[in-house]
Amino acid sequence: MYSIIVLTLVMYGEMILGSCDVKLESSLLKDLVEMFLKKDSYKTCELLNRKTIPAFSAVLTKQISLSTNKVVKFDKVFTNIQNGYSPSTGIFTAPLAGVYQFTSVIMSQNGKTLIASLWHNTIKIASMYTTSSTYQTGSLSMVLDLKKKDQVVVKSYSNSQYSSNIFYSDPNHYSTFSGYLIAK
Repeated sequence: MYSIIVLTLVMYGEMILGSCDVKLESSLLKDLVEMFLKKDSYKTCELLNRKTIPAFSAVLTKQISLSTNKVVKFDKVFTNIQNGYSPSTGIFTAPLAGVYQFTSVIMSQNGKTLIASLWHNTIKIASMYTTSSTYQTGSLSMVLDLKKKDQVVVKSYSNSQYSSNIFYSDPNHYSTFSGYLIAK
C-alpha cells in the first residue's frame, strides 16, 4: 500500500513539475517528489526563459545584387537573443544544440526571376524560386536539428541567364530571415 501512495505522489509530482508550475503547497511533498524523480525543479522550465532561447529576426532594408552562392546579409536585426545572427556576415551560428525553426521570404526585382537557398553548414537544404512579370515573393520554412556552432544561411543561386540575383527590399522590409530554438 505504501508503494502505491508513493507512486501516486511521484506521478502527481511529475505532472506538476513537468507543467513548469512548481507551486507545491508542501515543501515536504516537493522534496519527496524531487528525491524520487531525481530532478531539479528549476531546470524544467529552462526553455521558457526568453533571455536564454536563441532567436533572431532580420530584414533587408534595400535592394542588393549578389553573384551566385553568396550569403544574403539581412542588415537590420529586430531580435537577436543569444546573438546567434550576425548582420555583417548574414550567418546564424547556433549558440546551443537543439531543434530550430527557420523561415525566409525573398522578393524579386520587378519582372525578374530570383532563386535563393537555405544552407545548413555546407548542405543546401531547401530553395525558393520566384518568377513573374511583376514583383514576386518566395518563402520557405524548415525545422533543422543543429549542433552547437552549426551555421545556417540564405544564399543566392542562379541556374540560368534569366536569373537576376537581385533581392528586392526597401523600408517596407519585403525580404526576411528568422529562426529560433524550439526544443533542446
